Amino acid sequence: MILTMRSKFRALALRRMRGLQLALPLAMLLLSGAPLAAQSLSNKDEPPTVASPLPALPADALPPAFVLMHTNFGDVLLELDAARAPVTVRNFLAYTKSGFYDGTAFHRIMRNGPTAIVQGGGYASDGTLKATEPPITNEWANGLKNVRGTISMARLPDANSATSQFFFNLMDQPLYDVADPRGSGYCVFGKVVAGLPVLDAISLEKTGSRKVSPAANGAQGTMSQWPVRPCIIEKLELIPSSDAASVTIRVKNTQVKDPDAKPAPIAAPTLAPSAPNTPLKAAP
Repeated sequence: MILTMRSKFRALALRRMRGLQLALPLAMLLLSGAPLAAQSLSNKDEPPTVASPLPALPADALPPAFVLMHTNFGDVLLELDAARAPVTVRNFLAYTKSGFYDGTAFHRIMRNGPTAIVQGGGYASDGTLKATEPPITNEWANGLKNVRGTISMARLPDANSATSQFFFNLMDQPLYDVADPRGSGYCVFGKVVAGLPVLDAISLEKTGSRKVSPAANGAQGTMSQWPVRPCIIEKLELIPSSDAASVTIRVKNTQVKDPDAKPAPIAAPTLAPSAPNTPLKAAP
């Protein structure tokens, strides 16, 4: 009898541990999360993960949109899937065109177990939460998966609460593709075409606590996963599809920048010695 009871308790404890392991990564992605654990990520120029094939698009599907993200660590070129996430891409492009993202911070770096993301798009570099447009519909069931090198919308527990904030997946995170207790996952709406090492470098930055304002209740709050060294989205730039190939090559051939590195001094140009002034002779 005692052995039977012990076996039952052991089985119950294992089921609870597995439930916690499944819930933890999803809970961490909400806008208030647990402290960041030790960080470790190889900063290699690895290509994004290739997800499983998607259904063919209709002939009248919207074309992809290209956005170049200038950061203080380097440039990142994005390809946004307007065909499979039209509401989300339209929302992102509206914020981009208005200049909303210019000067905002990557305010959250999360690396804990099966989670690895860099999140931004909501806070100014001084810690002020920016006012946004109304939230959008969650297009999480569009077939796109949260694999390394993709960009997804951040949100609150409410499935349809995403506004301006987004995050980059720096590893395959299938738990973000399944429905949470409220019935939805996280919407992928694009991928990194070039510049993934820039995001890897940002993800390795040390994090700490940062005062932010306003918090959910309007008072000043604290975020515990803010990079100690500023990680800034300097500007977002729309790129014509005709220029996407050349911009891709340029970004791939550009090294990740050190924001603290001082630019090399520009040497003064060397001037050729001037000829001595000779008086002009009058014409005969």
